[in-house]
Amino acid sequence: MSQPVCSSLPLVRVRGEEKDLSFNDIAVDPFLFIEAHADLLLFRLVDKEPALGCLGHKILSSPADLRAHVRRILLLAKDGNGAALYSALLDLLIILQSNGHALKQRMIRLAQPFLAPATFEFFQRHLEQGVAADDPQVTRVKGSLLRESQVLGVPLVKRSNDHVGRPVGIMDQANALLEYGQLEHAVELLENALLQNPDQEPEAELLLGLYRTLREEARWHGMCEQLQLTFNRLPVAWMQKPEFF
Repeated sequence: MSQPVCSSLPLVRVRGEEKDLSFNDIAVDPFLFIEAHADLLLFRLVDKEPALGCLGHKILSSPADLRAHVRRILLLAKDGNGAALYSALLDLLIILQSNGHALKQRMIRLAQPFLAPATFEFFQRHLEQGVAADDPQVTRVKGSLLRESQVLGVPLVKRSNDHVGRPVGIMDQANALLEYGQLEHAVELLENALLQNPDQEPEAELLLGLYRTLREEARWHGMCEQLQLTFNRLPVAWMQKPEFF
């Protein structure tokens, strides 16, 4: 006697009941793709506009997130949008100031084919010292996320006092984050530090240990790729592939 064959469709469907969604019909938020992939070239993963919106929010919430800045620039360079690239490069120079010379130079050269000659010269002049957020030349650049907005010449935010405490080192900040269990924030902090200077060995060793703890081998490969592209070298602790993840 033959056995009945089970169908994937329900035997009874209530009138008016919506059909089941297939997996391909479910739209996935670009934030999930961006957070789950170590790739810097996002145009292979998500649509440009949603990805740019997500990266914009990340930069506004964490202006020093250099991975978000680089991903934004690479995405715009793929599209060849010179005006948007100008804004993205401007934000990178605002946050880095006099730091990260090699990273700034590489991003500017990457964008050069899509920039007007005067714009390229502007970035070349500001390569060493970066750009001030309140520079009169950039306060009206609409696409910039980090420029200082002013209304009738009065800053929207004013410092209540000029007292500046003792600078806190990257390792101190990272260890404080780890004490509170904020591993992801500590990883981002250390990644940004190495993207400015890959020769910070204590930071590199701590970051490698966190990659191992979190089993983030793909993310480690992504950082190696970016450091090689920007500085043509890796931290000493990273010269050989880690034995385990």
